[in-house]
Amino acid sequence: MSRLLRTFLLLLAAIPMACQVPEKANDHDSSELHGEDHNGGHGHSHDGIGHVAAVDGLAPAQALAAADDFYLAVNAEWMSTNPIPDEYGAWGVFHEINDRNQTMLREILEQAAVDYQKPGASHITKLLGTMYATGMDEQSAENFGVEAIRQELDMIEEIQSYTDIPPVLGYLHNIGANALFGLGSESDFTDSSQTITFLIQDGTGLPEKDYYFRDDAESEDIREAYVAHIARILGLAGASADQAADDAESILAFETMLADAGLSALEMRDINRLANRIPIEELHALTPDFSWESYQFSLGLAPQPVANVVCPEYFLAWNRMLTEQPIQQWKAYLRWQLLTRSAAYLSSDFVSENFDFFGRKLSGRQAQSDRWKRVLGSVNGGMGEALGQAYVERAFTPEAKELALTMVGDLLEAYRVSLQDLAWMTPTTREAALKKLDSFSVKIGYPDVWQDFRELELQDGPWVRNVFAASAFQNAVDLARIGKPTDRSLWGMSPQTVNAYYNPLSNEIVFPAAIMQPPFFGLELTMAENYGAMGAIIGHEITHGFDDMGSQFDAQGNLVNWWTEEDLAEFEARSQILVDQFNAYVAIDDLHVNGELTLGENIADLGGLKMAYKAFQMRAAEDPQSMVDGFTPEQQLFRAWARAWRENTRPESLKVQVNTDPHSPNHFRANGPLGNLQEFADAFGLQQNSPMMRPQSERAEIW
Repeated sequence: MSRLLRTFLLLLAAIPMACQVPEKANDHDSSELHGEDHNGGHGHSHDGIGHVAAVDGLAPAQALAAADDFYLAVNAEWMSTNPIPDEYGAWGVFHEINDRNQTMLREILEQAAVDYQKPGASHITKLLGTMYATGMDEQSAENFGVEAIRQELDMIEEIQSYTDIPPVLGYLHNIGANALFGLGSESDFTDSSQTITFLIQDGTGLPEKDYYFRDDAESEDIREAYVAHIARILGLAGASADQAADDAESILAFETMLADAGLSALEMRDINRLANRIPIEELHALTPDFSWESYQFSLGLAPQPVANVVCPEYFLAWNRMLTEQPIQQWKAYLRWQLLTRSAAYLSSDFVSENFDFFGRKLSGRQAQSDRWKRVLGSVNGGMGEALGQAYVERAFTPEAKELALTMVGDLLEAYRVSLQDLAWMTPTTREAALKKLDSFSVKIGYPDVWQDFRELELQDGPWVRNVFAASAFQNAVDLARIGKPTDRSLWGMSPQTVNAYYNPLSNEIVFPAAIMQPPFFGLELTMAENYGAMGAIIGHEITHGFDDMGSQFDAQGNLVNWWTEEDLAEFEARSQILVDQFNAYVAIDDLHVNGELTLGENIADLGGLKMAYKAFQMRAAEDPQSMVDGFTPEQQLFRAWARAWRENTRPESLKVQVNTDPHSPNHFRANGPLGNLQEFADAFGLQQNSPMMRPQSERAEIW
């Protein structure tokens, strides 16, 4: 599956946690955390009416009252003493956990790099050792340079007409270059028990559609820098200065045409724009100048009777471009797609240029990640479960899994009680909601059955060839699922990923071992702290089954309306209160949070925290808790919630997040739900008119 397609499907599944500027289709720096929850906490304070004013420096924690800005009251001291490391666009809890995990994973890979050539080494050890050893071989990368991908460059150069494009495009998709569109397998929206072909827009290098069209000075500067970056990469690959400059302008124009035909980040949250199951004959009619037979043959994919096409208008547009745009422009675009996919794995001149734009310009990062981290990223991306097997043996105990299962059970029970008592929902809808809740499947820690890697073979070099090989292997595994019953045992991320997700097409909540670590979760934490942090994450994922997107899927994961008209109208009215609340937040300069784009995550944060509190109260009734460091159990819970979101973020990274990411900045993720919860006010004895609390008439209450 293409990286963008995989990212999109997990976005639809509402992953809650991630930590960096969202990457496009390319591995600009494979050491970055994958996923999508990301940033916040950029030195702002809440003024009580939905606006956030900049704070010049951070006051000591003790000087900040919980009533004024709870996020800063809990986190200001940490924020002032934890500057963002040069290699990151943001630094927070997710990064702290990930850095600890990376150290452990590095030890595993370094040992594999010693053992993989020894007699009797297992196939997994050979794979891990080969990828790590070739990735760490800097001299080999320097010696090969762009010649490491010469066969692909020659393939593109040999294109003579648009009829030659489909098989080349198929090859590029196989190695992870996401030109033009993404193709992969996914459950049928209308029958989730079956897996079908899934097609989605792709192939643009800027973070989101509007980056191609906004006319402010900053956006124009980013486009100019992007063109200059493309030209430099093309020059490193052998183009003359004039040719590289001309091709770069041509590529931007080409991508702008694609962006114009595609969906924006907000439009991608409209299920009706995503769910378009059509007969394959209709796809052929939509794109009559593109040979799907030739394309699929190059992928090894047999013809299929149906496909789900996200935004058919996009496919109509690029088909028109096949015959209307010069073939030299197509070749320049495909060459660029290959190079931007490969740059992070080539010689240092490519790596540095690649980082300079995608890392420094877009994210504000000041330094490249250490090479071992980037190589580790390629292992995680290409054979995550192979590495995950060794990781869970060290990082996730049976006792931890038992506690996690207990907490999930408590959160599900809290939801069950809440649904039964929900005053605004009619019995008909309530019955369907309870049925869906009772059908949730739960995955914790790691898969019951690990992925089989016996068919993957790697060589001694160069690194980029092994990255391609692993990508092609995973793509073949993914495509082999098309036309078959859905395998509900599959995981969407590896155990060592600091993240979690809800998948609406499987009605499942999934928690990899890596996120169940301190300070989110641990046997050494108090019960209140575990429920305030990890419990709220668990509740967040459950709530995704009932947010504005997840609520459109039934207990089996099918796109079915199970709401009465009356209840749906009430749900939308209550959700609009959250839209208005988050629209009022100013993230940086005059850039507001997009309440519509972030609605699903904001619903999940509010519901998750509320249900974590309810679950804790139910558990504490059986096992009373005590004061710790002068804080009541309830105060411990809310402080753990705020700590979970502590983060410092660079301005560049924050701007990209607000423009592209369905998650609000962390400062608002922490404070926003609290202002709606009377339980929070009661825990700290806050007055109703305190800055942290929203007026009663403006509080959002959904689940």
